[in-house]
Amino acid sequence: MKRYFPLLFFCFILSGCAKEQIIDRVKLIQSMGYDLQGNTFKMSATYSAYEKKAKLFLLDGKGKTLTEVLPIFTSQSDRQIAIGQLQTLVISEKIARRGISELANTVVRDPLISNRSTLVLSTDQARDILAETLKYPPIYLSNLIKQNMENGNTPSTNGHIFLDQYFGEGQDVFLPILVKDPKGVLQMDGVGVFHGDKLKLLLTNHKGLFIKLLTDDKVNIKKSTYIFNNDQNEQISFKIIYAKRKMIVQNEKALISLKLDIDLGKYPVTLKVFENNNDMLDLKKQIENNLTAEIKATLENFQKNLVDPIGIGNLHRSRQRNWNEQKFTAQIYPNIQFDVQTDVRILSLGVGH
Repeated sequence: MKRYFPLLFFCFILSGCAKEQIIDRVKLIQSMGYDLQGNTFKMSATYSAYEKKAKLFLLDGKGKTLTEVLPIFTSQSDRQIAIGQLQTLVISEKIARRGISELANTVVRDPLISNRSTLVLSTDQARDILAETLKYPPIYLSNLIKQNMENGNTPSTNGHIFLDQYFGEGQDVFLPILVKDPKGVLQMDGVGVFHGDKLKLLLTNHKGLFIKLLTDDKVNIKKSTYIFNNDQNEQISFKIIYAKRKMIVQNEKALISLKLDIDLGKYPVTLKVFENNNDMLDLKKQIENNLTAEIKATLENFQKNLVDPIGIGNLHRSRQRNWNEQKFTAQIYPNIQFDVQTDVRILSLGVGH
């Protein structure tokens, strides 16, 4: 018994040092939104009120700096505000184009903001997005984003990845785009790519898939959807259920290899893929050629705009002893040649149309 006494003693001391926060006596911030009006920051936040059956409510505040706004939330509240459960930060396009340096530094300095929080960009007002979430359960917004990262075309990111991209070298920031459609439905709708701290490119959901394929660490089931028209303007669609990539950057050449397992959906009825093996090979080649061409064109567009969301610079740095980011961006990155190879395996067939 004596040997357990010191352990019990320290457990007692540690529990006594913890700051008590009873869940129904605090307001747990679920999401925060960042907008810009002139030179003034407009912040909004949704919080859960557990004494009212976990319903979401909205707070608003304005200030010249982000740190000025947070105390305003406290002044509006009859209970202590806690941000340790913060799930989502929504940034308006206006702030993203002005620059996100202050936001990034705020996230770094505040130890209460979890690295698991997800940052998303919106072409709408961030407050409008948060106001729409009041109709749903408290975790609806975070679940919407997570589900699209796991099963849709949205590339994976979180606070940790964001800070690594922003403060590290060799890769630019990318953030998923969240919008409200004309009917008020919230949906993921592409990816925003930054250069330094400013938004540079807005990509469609279709293009966002390429960032996902080339950056996600997970190589298990993805369930992303891809649709394109072939040279005869016939639509082909499929789900990517498994993806594996290999990327090597040597000198001024980037070798990118993708292996995909797919579940075929729509394809031209003229192709008798069930009966004719040549038709199956022809369909496989059409898919591979289209993916290869689109991925290469997307990479060249990044190169043209001097943005690097894929991390080509990071791969180049791994092979250079005295690597310099400015030199890479100005002299090497614009001249890199992309060699993309795609290998598709069709695991199951849909019905031709």
